[in-house]
Parts: sequence; structure tokens; C-alpha cells
Amino acid sequence: MFRRTVLPTLRKHRALRPRKTSSTPTIPRSSNIGSKIVAAGWIGFLFENVVLSENREWLCTEYGEENYHLGYNTLSSAACLSILYGYAKHKGTGRTWFKKSLLGKAPMPLKVGAIVLQSFGLACFAQLAPALQIPVALENSPVGHSNSNNSNNNSNSNNNHSNTNNGLGPSRRPESNETTTAITFKARCPMDFRAKPELPPDAVYGIERITRHSNLWALASLGVGTALTTPFVVNSLFFGGPLLLATLGTAHQDSRYRRGLGGSLSTEKENRTSNIPFAALLVGRQDWMKLFEEIKWLNGGVATLLVVLAHVR
Repeated sequence: MFRRTVLPTLRKHRALRPRKTSSTPTIPRSSNIGSKIVAAGWIGFLFENVVLSENREWLCTEYGEENYHLGYNTLSSAACLSILYGYAKHKGTGRTWFKKSLLGKAPMPLKVGAIVLQSFGLACFAQLAPALQIPVALENSPVGHSNSNNSNNNSNSNNNHSNTNNGLGPSRRPESNETTTAITFKARCPMDFRAKPELPPDAVYGIERITRHSNLWALASLGVGTALTTPFVVNSLFFGGPLLLATLGTAHQDSRYRRGLGGSLSTEKENRTSNIPFAALLVGRQDWMKLFEEIKWLNGGVATLLVVLAHVR
């Protein structure tokens, strides 16, 4: 009797009772395959670039320049597609590397580091654009003789008749040569399209005083800054991959340029600049004041403002 009446009722009430759910959001877990695909893609991209570019002369002689470019482009595209596939398929899953991953927030030190790195990277890219300038400028413009001189001239003309009666002729006061200036507003284009001055081939100017590979280091800085704000390893590998290119890739490029392969790097320019950002400035091979004079400050300020707004919104 108990089994037939009571137990079914208890089971029915248990099924209808709401289950307790955790307030902490769960993170989808998967295997570490996404991280492996992304890491393999970045390593493969760097490897094929180094190997093929280092042996370009021999490969072009043996297989022809057209086949060399075909193989180079095919391998580069395959590596990039594997990176994109690994990220698109497995982003937001897998292992995490800091504790606050469940809340989706990076610790404050990492967030500050991300703002600094992203601001530096975006400010470097902003140096490639025309210099921004405030569209309104103040200037001093001459407005001619003063009003007192004009009034004096009018009074003199009225008294000419009385002065001629004295036999001395019309009296004239000496006119002043002084002119007055007034501050006026002048509209101008918000972008200054004037090119930088003509420089010799080995001259160093602007952002080159920080690093001679500004584009790659700017990309790496943006990527690492973004990688610091994500808790997932696969996401961090995707965004942090350009750091591998900025360290090893630029060193290999300098090695080729010293030998005249694909470009040139003179001993004088190498001694006055650095691959690692700010190294030449810190050791005294470059002048901080010249950098401050040549840098596009408004471009960098706008880039920094955009990064800060993206983090505080």
C-alpha cells in the first residue's frame, strides 16, 4: 500500500520542485585542440617565412621565381587559415590562465598593462596617418593705422581754412607709422598633409627613433595588450602570436638586410637605432628631444583616448 500510494506522490513532488542553480556562470570546457591549432599556425607561419626567405636565391634558381612565390603564398595562406580556424572554432573555450575567468574580468594589473600596450601600439600606427591638428588657430593680423590718427586727420582737414589765414599754409600733424594688431581666428584643415622633410637614405626620423620595425612591434603590442584581457588560453595565443613575429621575425629580417637580401641595413643606421623599442633611446644612441619634436602628438593622443574609452565603457 505504501509503495503504491505514497512513493509515487513523493517522486512527483520531487520532480516538480525547482532545482538550485549556481549564480556563477559556467565556462564551456573542451579539449586543448584549439590552443594547439593556433600555436601550430603561428609557429608554421614564422618557420616557413624564415626558411623560404633565407633560401630564396637558391629556390628561385632551382624552381623559378613564379613557383617560389606560389609556394610561399600557399604556405603562408595555409598557416593563416589554420590560425583563424582554431580561433573561430574554439574561442572562449578550454583552459584559462587567471582565476577571475568565471567573471570574465581581468585583474587590475593586467588591465593597466593592457591599456599601456594597446595605447603604444595604436599610437605607433597613428604615426602613419597625416598629422592631426586643431582646425582653428589664433594669429596676429595687422589692422592698419589707429583710429586716433584717423580722427586727427579729420580735425586737421576742418581747420585748414583757418590755418591758411595765417599765411603759413595748412597745418598737418605727422602721421604715425605704427600699426595695431588684433588676434583673429583662422580656419585650417584638421589634417596636415605636408610630408616629412627630405632625408638621406640612412636618416632616422620620428618613430624610427623608438624602433626600426615600428609596424611589427605596434602589431605585437596591440595583440599582447588584448591577450592580457582574455582569460582563455586559445584567445591569448591568437592575439599574442604577433609577438613571435616581432622578436624572431625582425631579427631575421635584420640579418638578411645586413647581407643585402631583400633590403639594406647600413652599419651606421644599425648603430644609431634599435630593434627592441626604446633600447636606442635608453642607451643614449638617440635623442629624446628630437623624438618629442618629430612625433605626431595629437595622433597619439587620439589613439590613447580611444583605447581608454574602450576599457572604461
